[in-house]
Amino acid sequence: MAINTVKAYPNWLHYLPTVDSTNIYATRLAEDGLAHHGEVVWALDQTQGRGQRGKQWDTRPGENVMMSLIVQPTGALTRSPAHLNMMVAATIARYFEAIGKNWTVHIKWPNDIYVNDKKAVGILIENAFRGMQWTNAVIGIGINVNQTDFNPELTRATSLKAESGKEYDLFEIINDLRSGLLNELIYYKPELFKHTLQQYNQFLYKRGEEVRFTHMPDGTVFTAKVIAVSGDGTLILEQEDGMHTYPFGSLQWHL
Repeated sequence: MAINTVKAYPNWLHYLPTVDSTNIYATRLAEDGLAHHGEVVWALDQTQGRGQRGKQWDTRPGENVMMSLIVQPTGALTRSPAHLNMMVAATIARYFEAIGKNWTVHIKWPNDIYVNDKKAVGILIENAFRGMQWTNAVIGIGINVNQTDFNPELTRATSLKAESGKEYDLFEIINDLRSGLLNELIYYKPELFKHTLQQYNQFLYKRGEEVRFTHMPDGTVFTAKVIAVSGDGTLILEQEDGMHTYPFGSLQWHL
């Protein structure tokens, strides 16, 4: 007699039909010692999905990837937290370039991924410290995958399906990205990071173009040419009076 079986997910995966936020849930697990390096929280729906600067991540249940990867930085990486942000963004950009042969892929500083000039991915990395020691990071990744209907106000939103016409397997994407990111961490060395930084800058959105920004601390609006991102994660802009650098969270893009 035939027996019907359902393939179980791997033991590194915490699968949830719904959750407040995969980052919040993963952080709780890590704090309680219930999840460790390399484990992933994946939810089909989030009720409090978060983006950068507290923005909500708007998504349709079951159609997109909402995942959080728990990692424990070791060795030299603990002295350069900004490198993790750039490694994550560059890895996802390379992955998209591989699966979307005709896509134009960019990283909008600091870590949104654009496909064909529209946003497909948001990344939110939250770090935990014990005293001065960086104990772990929760890498939250939201990817618009099979959703093709978006809020009309989100004029620059897209998905993998919208750009390719193909349906994607969500778990396959999660597995691929987890493997790629963990490999990056295994082989990380400060002297080799310059290659990752070079890749990040090759993907840098609007590089060499004039863009309007708001300087968040004082509300100043200005136009500058996007030049590059430095090894410490700051954005280098060329303005009328020369080159200036801006740290993460200090600028709002006007697109």
